[in-house]
Amino acid sequence: MRNEISHGEFAEFAKRAYMEVAYEHFSIPGRKTTYSRVAILTGLNRKEIVRLTQQSASEIQPRKGTTNRALRVVTGWLNDPEFLDNKEQPKTLPIKGDRASFNTLATRYSGDITARAILEELKRLEVVKITAEKNLVQLLSCGYIPQNDKPEQIEIMSISVTDLLETVAHNLEHEKEELRFQRQLIHRDVPESIVKEFKTYSHNKSSALLSELNQWLIHRMSQESDDSEYAVKRVGIGIYSFEEHKETGGKENG
Repeated sequence: MRNEISHGEFAEFAKRAYMEVAYEHFSIPGRKTTYSRVAILTGLNRKEIVRLTQQSASEIQPRKGTTNRALRVVTGWLNDPEFLDNKEQPKTLPIKGDRASFNTLATRYSGDITARAILEELKRLEVVKITAEKNLVQLLSCGYIPQNDKPEQIEIMSISVTDLLETVAHNLEHEKEELRFQRQLIHRDVPESIVKEFKTYSHNKSSALLSELNQWLIHRMSQESDDSEYAVKRVGIGIYSFEEHKETGGKENG
C-alpha cells in the first residue's frame, strides 16, 4: 500500500509469476506445454492463461536503457583493479583521462551508451556525486544503490527477495550436507540507544565483509582458466538488517 500497489495489481503480478514458472520449470521435455496443463499446475483457469500469455507477448517489455548499463559501470568500478586504490576500494575518478578515469570506465562497461549519459543517470540516482574539486566523480557507496528511483529500488529488492526465497526452498528440499548458509542474529528487548549504535556497527562490519568476499572471488576467478570444468552462473551472499518495534495498541474493530 505504501507504494500504491492495489490488491488487484498484486494479484495480477502473482498470476503472471505462477504462469511463467509453470512454463519455465514444469514443462515436460519433448512435449508442448498447453494452456490446459498450465491451468492445472497453477490453479488459474484456461481463459486467464490465454490472456496472460498473449499480454506477455504484446505488452510486457523488459527494462532497457541507461539504468542497466549504469549497474554494469558501477560493478566494473567495484571490481576492476584499474579503478581501485591500494586498499581495493573504488577510487575517486577524474571525468576525463586515458587511464583510471570515469570516461574510460564507462566506455569499458557501458556498451554503446555515452559516458555523459551514464554519469547523468548515476547522478540522478544519487549513486555518485561530483566532488568539490571539480571534474572528480565519487562513488557514494560500495554498491549500486539508487536513492531516488522507486521502480529501480523495487527491482533490486525483488532480486534480493528472490535469492533469499530460493535459498529457503533449496534448504527445505535438500539433505544436511547440501544446505546453503542461512542464519539470523536476533536479540529482543534491546534499548533504543543500543539499537542506533548496533546499526552503525553492523553496517560497517557488513560492508567490510562483503567487500572482502568480493575481492576474494575476483582473485580466485582470475586464477581459473576459461575452460574450468565447473561453471555456475551466479553465486553470492546477502546480508540484511531488520528492526521490529513492540506493538503498543490494538486493532480497531468495525
